[in-house]
Amino acid sequence: MNGNQDPLKDWLVSTYRDVFGDPNNGNQVGEDGKLTRIGRFTPFSPFVAVVAGVALYAPRIMSAVGNETVVDVLGKVHGYRVLLVVAAAVLIVCDVLRYRTHKWTQMLESVVRQGTGNLPKKTTVSFPPGTRVIRRATIKMHRGTVIRPKQFEELSRAIEAAFPGSAKWEVKVRHEAHQDRIVVRRETITPDTRSDRQKVLQSALESASIFKDPKVTVSARDQEGVETGYRISYEKSMNAGAKGFQIKVEEALASLAGQHESGRNWTTDWYPDKGYLTMRLVAPMPSRVDHPLDLVDENLRHLPYATGIADRTMYWDVSTSSNKPHCLIVGPTGGGKTSVIRTLLTEAARRGIPFVGVDPKMIELDGLEGYPGCGAIIYDALRAAMFVRALHTEMMARNAYIHQMKIEGSQLPLMIAVLDEFFILSGKWQRLMKTGDDETKEQLKTLDPLGAWADLAVLARSAGIRLLLGVQRPDASLFGGASGNARDNFGTRISLGNLSQDGALMMWGDSTVGREVDTSVKGRGIALGDDGNPVDAQMWWTPNVDRHPNKWNQLAASEKDIIEGLAPAEAPQFTCYSSELAAFIESERALAKRARKHGNAPEPIVIGTGDDENSAAPAPDSAAEFVAAAKPEQPMDDDFADVIPASAVEAGMTVLIDDENGELVPVTVDSVDVSRNTKGDVTKTVLTVGSGRVKTRITFDPTGVVVLPEPDAATAPV
Repeated sequence: MNGNQDPLKDWLVSTYRDVFGDPNNGNQVGEDGKLTRIGRFTPFSPFVAVVAGVALYAPRIMSAVGNETVVDVLGKVHGYRVLLVVAAAVLIVCDVLRYRTHKWTQMLESVVRQGTGNLPKKTTVSFPPGTRVIRRATIKMHRGTVIRPKQFEELSRAIEAAFPGSAKWEVKVRHEAHQDRIVVRRETITPDTRSDRQKVLQSALESASIFKDPKVTVSARDQEGVETGYRISYEKSMNAGAKGFQIKVEEALASLAGQHESGRNWTTDWYPDKGYLTMRLVAPMPSRVDHPLDLVDENLRHLPYATGIADRTMYWDVSTSSNKPHCLIVGPTGGGKTSVIRTLLTEAARRGIPFVGVDPKMIELDGLEGYPGCGAIIYDALRAAMFVRALHTEMMARNAYIHQMKIEGSQLPLMIAVLDEFFILSGKWQRLMKTGDDETKEQLKTLDPLGAWADLAVLARSAGIRLLLGVQRPDASLFGGASGNARDNFGTRISLGNLSQDGALMMWGDSTVGREVDTSVKGRGIALGDDGNPVDAQMWWTPNVDRHPNKWNQLAASEKDIIEGLAPAEAPQFTCYSSELAAFIESERALAKRARKHGNAPEPIVIGTGDDENSAAPAPDSAAEFVAAAKPEQPMDDDFADVIPASAVEAGMTVLIDDENGELVPVTVDSVDVSRNTKGDVTKTVLTVGSGRVKTRITFDPTGVVVLPEPDAATAPV
């Protein structure tokens, strides 16, 4: 031996071992020197192939052999030559498949052993194994074998790389820990026929991890096959029932879905108890909705006022069984609050419900004076306090009637009381308590309008009295700290324009609702739906119903048609259960009639340049005469630009404060100290005003308000 290797011999030995295995390893050690559970491969086809070859060449062999027995056997074998050739071919094919199965079994065992560090108990590849991609394989592990997620991820990648998929097939690896096995399966690739929108929604939900196991399916298509609805199923969770979570998800889904081809908008319906939500298309919000002439809601106790998202009709339920008997409207000057009030009151009148209004600014509700169903419109602050007290007496009389007659509250006729610009009215009451004469102060103290109003908010529901309150901004001290849960009785709530964070929290219980309203569209806001959820809404436009020529002649023909169509055929009548309210309404009507007959507003004084002799009125003889001539019938400070609660004042703001002479003077607030009780209600507010070393501390009670020199910027439209 010269020690040189024979290449041919080495190739033959390697091929033999590759095909038949190493007879000396006892099926315990593999080619890599590590343990293996796989025995060597033993082909069956060579033996049958030899016999088939002998059968084919039997005639030649028989001519060379003289033994008759051998010749007789060869003759019989030759007769089965076709069958033997077919059998040999079949066995060769089987051996090729068996060899491929054997090699894939070895490969899988090796990959699992290297990837997990554990030798499989048994590795089985299904037969036939497949041509290019394995059909199915089961790798049985020992009981209790632990495969970590990272190990399994690397193992899956290795197996999938060993069996690359095609356009039709792909290999999937699954670990069935409860059965201690790894399953490798070839699966048919289903063509992805999903639309781009569905793919985006599915991908975003999976990557965001806001739902567990989300699945997006198409729930509706139009006649042209365009998707118009989706169903998103998920595993039930606590978050799915939270309103704030739902709002954020809705905004994200609408943004991901994008503008639909039809121009309609996406809306979302939640079913958290069932574990899914739906997306569907609705008509876009209109930019203006004129007050419909038809009765949109045939229920005469539903007062419609707006069109909400998804063509929903928003209404105020004034029935006795309503859980939201009173209405609160929040909106800045020019935001459409007055139009909403007109809409509600005209709808009430055409349904036979009378109303009485208080308008401290003298310009918001004046057009409703004399309208069918209108008892009176009160402008004077002291008369308004008398009205609130008379209304309180009416409520007590109604409750007594119900008790004595043993009837239900629903049998009493309804009436609506409107207080517009509530903070301005409250500010006037408090100013009268400071600057009024002794008789006025004593009268206001006896009337206690704020306390009476708080009682009405809590108790008026069962008496058939409905309250409609209009303010420029919401505030926690709306009814004072002693009013308890009065604010919660205003279940029907409407906000116009953009709210502050605190205002949104008070109105809707969510600091994100009502803060991004499109203020470029007049009348756009948020309203409380019949399901208790706030929704975007477009308030109906109701023109001023005042038939005074100066107002009526400015209206377009379509607006006049609206007014004519809304007018009730018969004016609703008041039914008073207390002589106080009946007497007050009669006296207010008489005062209004006398004012219209004898009242005369002063003519404006035109000031010219001085060069034109006819450009100015004759000069008064003295300054006193000039002031007297220019002074209107109402005090100058009676026309407040705006009033806000003292607790809402911020440092640096300029407010109007009474001086020693009772005149309103502007001061700058240096600091604000708000005291609250354990429930968070305001108990006291202290404003520090002044500059330098001279500072003054002014204390306000929970209902205290301050006057602003101009409308509050926080409530003005953006």
